[in-house]
Amino acid sequence: MNIVVIGPYFPYRGGISDTNQELCENLQKSGHSVIVFTFSLQYPSIFFPGKTQLSSKFDSPKIQAKRIINSINPFNWISIAKKINDIDPDILISCYWTPYMAPSFSFINRILNKKIQKIGLIHNAFPHENNFLQKSLLKFYLNSIDKHVTLSKNVMNQIKKIHNIKNGITLFHPVPKKFGEPINKNLAKEKLNLSKDSIYILFFGLIREYKGLDILIKSMSTIIQEKNEVKLLIVGESYKSIKKYKEIIDRKNLKNNILFKEKYIDENEIKYWFCSSDLVIQPYKKASQSGISSLSFQFEIPTVTTNIKGLSEYIIDNQDGFISEPNHKDLSNKILFAIDYDKKLMINKIKIKKDKYNWEKFVSHLINN
Repeated sequence: MNIVVIGPYFPYRGGISDTNQELCENLQKSGHSVIVFTFSLQYPSIFFPGKTQLSSKFDSPKIQAKRIINSINPFNWISIAKKINDIDPDILISCYWTPYMAPSFSFINRILNKKIQKIGLIHNAFPHENNFLQKSLLKFYLNSIDKHVTLSKNVMNQIKKIHNIKNGITLFHPVPKKFGEPINKNLAKEKLNLSKDSIYILFFGLIREYKGLDILIKSMSTIIQEKNEVKLLIVGESYKSIKKYKEIIDRKNLKNNILFKEKYIDENEIKYWFCSSDLVIQPYKKASQSGISSLSFQFEIPTVTTNIKGLSEYIIDNQDGFISEPNHKDLSNKILFAIDYDKKLMINKIKIKKDKYNWEKFVSHLINN
């Protein structure tokens, strides 16, 4: 089939851009022809709180995107739709993650030729911070596509609550391959100048309020009373001040057991942070699903995640991961339990889950169901 994909893509950085890159490469690997349109303007700088929207890496992906979509220019959307109609693909896949993109994607979908099947790959039904137009904009987008695909049951259920359309399927967040394979723990620690004698637990990714980092930091007080060799790695960029987290660390005298690496991690370094760690911790207060869970599966590192929709559906407690209630007391107990758990037994279970959530199966279901 001939397929056009629109959404974030290199040189834009971030989890959805990375996922789209692997999606396109695996569509091509499955025998499809793929063309990618990404943004010339994604977010105006006034709306983007981070340091940069662009990747710092130099290597281009196997499939290069045309940077031609302007997210705020309706005349541009007409031009994009005309280009897609001229290509005459069998399928257009648009990647929805924020109501901000609903106008542009919906407009493009609505003026495409009727014979082009329009699939919406929906990462988030709603943004993690409330937007008063979020339901209306999501409905507007849903009405512009022929089929929607979600990466978790949680997102599908959110859609069903506001829209009665039935042309949707729930798949999974595929396990990424582009960041490399698991490496020896001591080699990873050596690369990052970490102590071989310490037990590291990892909080990884963009630091945002809903991710519950405050819960995790508070849990460290109990953890180090039992095991002082445990160190928490907090690794990721923050769009807001991290002052409140630093204050908790100071108040609870946790400086010696917490390493803060506040920066966006380049993709060639990701494997070192994961493979240095005994556990990946996701103390989230809410979630759609998480690419961090899939990264943990790829690097075969057990996760401790909170019992919330969108995360816990991926984990079988005490088999291929651990589930905690979203409070610091239960989280500390679960982390201590997980540290002493039989790692070889769990890694074998994780490998089964890793194979289950592979890209080949995802692409087949996406196109054929």
